[in-house]
Amino acid sequence: MKNFYLIIVGLLVSIATIAGDIERISFTCDYISNNTNESPEQAEISAKKYAQVKALEGKFGLDIIGITETFTNETSTNGSYNTATTTRDISETSVQGEWIEITKEEILKKTYVNGFWHIRVCIEGRARRLTQAKTDIYYAFVNNAHDRQNRNQYYDGDDIFLKFSSPVSGSLCVYLVDEEDMAYCLLPYQNTTTGCHKIEANKEYMLFSEDTDYNADEYTLNCQRDVEHNTLYVIFTPKNMVKASDKNAGTNWLNQSLPRQLSVTDMMKWLAKNQSHDKEMVVHREMITISK
Repeated sequence: MKNFYLIIVGLLVSIATIAGDIERISFTCDYISNNTNESPEQAEISAKKYAQVKALEGKFGLDIIGITETFTNETSTNGSYNTATTTRDISETSVQGEWIEITKEEILKKTYVNGFWHIRVCIEGRARRLTQAKTDIYYAFVNNAHDRQNRNQYYDGDDIFLKFSSPVSGSLCVYLVDEEDMAYCLLPYQNTTTGCHKIEANKEYMLFSEDTDYNADEYTLNCQRDVEHNTLYVIFTPKNMVKASDKNAGTNWLNQSLPRQLSVTDMMKWLAKNQSHDKEMVVHREMITISK
């Protein structure tokens, strides 16, 4: 496995706490990747994700959980017993903050030197310290029912499904944002009149599939260019949640029906408002690539 080198040159500026525990953050960092097969677009996506995590880490710090495991192995040789004890230390880290709203993600500099992408990112927005653990949901965007791992690479014409489960009941919304900065509501489905999709605790869902739900909308990914990058948002809360106000999107260039849509700006305003009032809300963002 190749070594992965990351260099941080960070400047973190925090402004006085507003709206309770929500704070404004401005952060600049340098990202370096040695993946020679990474396209400029993919490198930018990786750099932005890296900046998001490092900004929260710099402001709110990390939780480090240490666990020590002890193993005892007893063997017998010619009637005598030997006991060997082995210990193993395990540590996990997690960022202690979460983004409420990202107002700026700007690439300040991008160079390609000796096979390495060097990218400087500036990120600004509002975030807050996590005071309690969020619901541990399981999700995976997949191409077929047999996949378990989350998939980030798709081809033009691929179907997409969402496997989902939660230990508690709640509400789920899923959005796709394309390169034209339009947000499409994948869940709740278009024929849903309650404005939300209810999730039952401890139930495994295969969403976007008529085989498991005859009311489901099914989705096929398409791209007009050779490569396109989209962003998927998985938003869950144990509380009640109503999707953002949207409108009928009509059809695409292939005369295929599109999900209901709104601008990414309006979607992010809706998301920021809901996160500000709901500390239990879980938001995951996944970048996907669609190729010809």
